Amino acid sequence: MVQSTKLQYAGEFNIKKCELITHSGNKFDLTQTLVEVNIYEDLMSNSINANISFTDDKDAITFFPIVGNEFVKLEIETPESTNSAAISFRKHVFIVYKILQKIDVQQASLVSLSLTTNEMFSNLRKRVSQSYTGSYSEMVEKIFRDKNYLNSKKQLNLEDTIGGHSLIIPNMHPFAAINMIAQRSFSKNNTSSYLFYETTKSYNFRTLESLFEQGSVFSFVVGEGGDYQDGKVNPMEANLHQVEKNEMISNNDILSNTKLGIYSSKMIVHDIYNKNFSVKTFSYKDEFDKKVDIENLGGSKGHPLFPVNSILDEDNNKISDFSDANLTVQSTSADGNIFATSTYPNHRTPYGKTNPKEDILNRFSKIGLLNNGIKHFLEVVGNTVLEVGQIITLKLPKNQTHEKFYDEKLSGNYMITELHHFFSEGGDRKHRIGMTVVKDSVKDGYPDALPKMPVGKGATKKL
Repeated sequence: MVQSTKLQYAGEFNIKKCELITHSGNKFDLTQTLVEVNIYEDLMSNSINANISFTDDKDAITFFPIVGNEFVKLEIETPESTNSAAISFRKHVFIVYKILQKIDVQQASLVSLSLTTNEMFSNLRKRVSQSYTGSYSEMVEKIFRDKNYLNSKKQLNLEDTIGGHSLIIPNMHPFAAINMIAQRSFSKNNTSSYLFYETTKSYNFRTLESLFEQGSVFSFVVGEGGDYQDGKVNPMEANLHQVEKNEMISNNDILSNTKLGIYSSKMIVHDIYNKNFSVKTFSYKDEFDKKVDIENLGGSKGHPLFPVNSILDEDNNKISDFSDANLTVQSTSADGNIFATSTYPNHRTPYGKTNPKEDILNRFSKIGLLNNGIKHFLEVVGNTVLEVGQIITLKLPKNQTHEKFYDEKLSGNYMITELHHFFSEGGDRKHRIGMTVVKDSVKDGYPDALPKMPVGKGATKKL
């Protein structure tokens, strides 16, 4: 394989290393026999995964053999890119967990192996049963580094949480324990949208707001023409910014958003000791101006995904006035000791001190919008710099242009929530990316002068 040191075309890549280490201790260089490499990132997943396909003309899968838990060292870079931009798993290797397929091709076989990380195996093999004191971010770091739990040596980007806490975690897998802690955590900005996820560069325990504040790292244009096709930049750079395929997945599902409590919700906090309760409500309309959203960056003003001031019924109710749409029940005692709640799905919440706040409802709303906001699937030329959690700027042209070429509402900042790196060694040797991007606010607000809802009349007919 001829490897260049200068980028010759958009999507060019170099496989610097792909080595399989078997149970016999033998090391096999797969660089020359690779067919394709796929790497997957997901903002809502605690670990990345990958698969590789290669031609096998030595019956390696039988004689070495390949049975699972082998190690794969992998490093891929874009020519002229910095070391920080390369996708490198030399020190932190992938682990084979499944032979995905084996297809006989003439006098060889096409073998595909599914790969995951050591943290995923550690998570499945171990459980956390321990008490902790301190901040929640300190607890996360201890679980992440402890040799008895995840024992990870990877980079961890950790956003500090506020407050001191006592927590007992009884026999939970490490990922489940960290996810549960994320749901309890508050940042110094009093936001509660913590996520725990991995990219090809690092692990992250941080809030959505901190990701928004990083700003856009790259820009893309859908269709031909526009900013990158006017002769001001070279064709290679234009290709890097061009969207090859765009598909809208969802555009603000009102029914689902209402059911999930994105617009409005209610929490009943039951004091089990004093035998009383309090009710807290969440209003998307009231909270929008208080929080950092994807379009509220750099002094710009974003707007909600829905016309929150439109009157929806004969009682003049707006979208955020229906708090009964989603109900959450929390249990506490007089001094803030929580006993049994449904905070983390499918788990009994461990004993620990907490004081349920309305921010829990805000968390449900913020994270719910990642699945039900304005969402697109994009296919673009590969770029090893991109990761889930980053913000990109996307320009979408109008079908019929008048004064402005781009759609003012759909264009703007989007967050990458899923990302698939695809490296093909076939005839069209190219690095491509498929990614899901979503936005939770728009630059140009929607009109909110919905006419009064027509109401018919009907009689009850007894049968």
